[in-house]
Amino acid sequence: MIEREITTCLTRLFRQYPIVTVTGPRQSGKTTLCRSTFPDLEFANLEAPDLRDFAESDPRGFLSQLGEGAILDEIQHVPQLLSYLQVLADEKGRNGLFVLTGSEQFKLSDAISQSLAGRTALLRLLPLSMAERRRMGASEDVDDILFSGFYPRIFDQGLDPRQALGDYFETYVERDVRRLGGIRNLPAFRRFVRLCAGRVGQLVNVTALGSDAGVSHTTAREWLAVLERSYIIFPMRPYYANIRRRLVKSPKLYFFDVGLASYLIGIENAGQIATHPLRGALFENAAIVEALKHGFNRGHQPDLSFFRDARGLECDLLYRTGRGIGAIEIKSGSTVVSDYFRSLNRIAELVPDVTFKAVVYGGEARQSRSDCEVVPLADLGGVLNRFEVEQELAAFVEEKKGSEPPDNDVRTLDTAYAEHVQPTLEGLATALIPSVAGLFRTYAMLSMIAFGQGHFTKGGLPSAEWNFQMRHWGDTKQRFIDRPGFKLRDGLPLGLWYKYEFRSYTGAGRADFDLVLSIAWQFFGKHFERAATVNGKPVSALDSTTTYREMEDSNAGVDLVVAGVGEAVMTQIQMLSSR
Repeated sequence: MIEREITTCLTRLFRQYPIVTVTGPRQSGKTTLCRSTFPDLEFANLEAPDLRDFAESDPRGFLSQLGEGAILDEIQHVPQLLSYLQVLADEKGRNGLFVLTGSEQFKLSDAISQSLAGRTALLRLLPLSMAERRRMGASEDVDDILFSGFYPRIFDQGLDPRQALGDYFETYVERDVRRLGGIRNLPAFRRFVRLCAGRVGQLVNVTALGSDAGVSHTTAREWLAVLERSYIIFPMRPYYANIRRRLVKSPKLYFFDVGLASYLIGIENAGQIATHPLRGALFENAAIVEALKHGFNRGHQPDLSFFRDARGLECDLLYRTGRGIGAIEIKSGSTVVSDYFRSLNRIAELVPDVTFKAVVYGGEARQSRSDCEVVPLADLGGVLNRFEVEQELAAFVEEKKGSEPPDNDVRTLDTAYAEHVQPTLEGLATALIPSVAGLFRTYAMLSMIAFGQGHFTKGGLPSAEWNFQMRHWGDTKQRFIDRPGFKLRDGLPLGLWYKYEFRSYTGAGRADFDLVLSIAWQFFGKHFERAATVNGKPVSALDSTTTYREMEDSNAGVDLVVAGVGEAVMTQIQMLSSR
């Protein structure tokens, strides 16, 4: 058996709460998950009549037999145990005591909220996700996915999907439905469930559904509640906001397992899916429930809705996080058409906070279309994960980034560059550099920007943050300087380094040698410094310190710099040539 995606969340919550409760459909893997995650805990299955009788007749004695902690399977059979677990958790005063499982959604949740409020974390485990199904070695063919569904037992034991799902449904009707709803007319209920499967992805019309099933709309509503309580179906609400458009108000109907829906509408093998009129609805169901699983497996209550207005504009899935909405169109075809994007773009204009758009389709290749992702069904979970992480990262960066840079510091640096750095570089480039370059086979100029103390007076160069050229100062300033957190400071000065490399001297009668000229400026809190080296040796005559107060009244001394560098270069060449 594979490790389930929810395992990380389960172990984390077990360390943080005295009790963790895992609910979900029968055969979704709850017992296997809990026993494999916590192999050292005692295990008690409350579906066993003898254990159930013991727990009901002597709850204190039953719990005392379980040592320091246990897994209590199918806790909904003995709900009165929850009050005793509350007392026990308070007495123990520590986390990691009990793991509870249950297959009934609302009644169990209500009992837990009353008895174990603040003492338990609640997780929901659905059948396999797409990624888990793949790890089980199941086929990734779309039609096979829609036919066989996601119940782990089918793949773990190599069962025939139709036989296994038929047994599942009959067992569910005979056991859970009788207990949950007091339903006496089981043939009518079976017909009702099949009618629900035929309406997958459609708006719920309780009156029409009851009429087709031959029952009242009141009975139809009660039966829908039974199906939802027992994790067979779930409604997805429509998006609603005051956007001056008439929006539908009825929810859509989906099954927790698409394979069960396929079985109920009479599909006998995967080959029938391709031409079945409900293929698109089944594909949509698979995608919607994949988004649901993605949230549940991370311990979230996913906020899913759909958009539909009176004019027919529609979006199949709006996936809301605390920081934005993902608009997702779901199409079973393997060909992507431009209409998908026009609809999504219109939705993004109407719905506030849409920050991500995607099309889930029946093809195999992933595509990127401007600001919209096109992904196969198998990639939907990964896309949602990336969307959530990107939203979290944006919020994290917003929280952690420094204050906006002081305008005066940016202006000061801009003035220093314009009045001192750029004129000096232009002076060197006008005559000196071209003349010296004529003595060497190759010439290159490198420029770097970095923060921190650099030993440029000794010829060293720090790690380059970015290589830029003189004419790109505006871009450099935008990328590295005019940003939150920037400030002129002594402890972290800004350095601009320019290095000219002359390689392979060509002078007559002399072997090759290289010449490296560097000139640099460092900007501190109240002043900036200039220094230059030739082949690592300082040109001390060019060292200077200028305060920001005096820089506009002083000049860059371009003539002095060019002359000083020229003299240093000639001296170095003469010295190397004479060896």
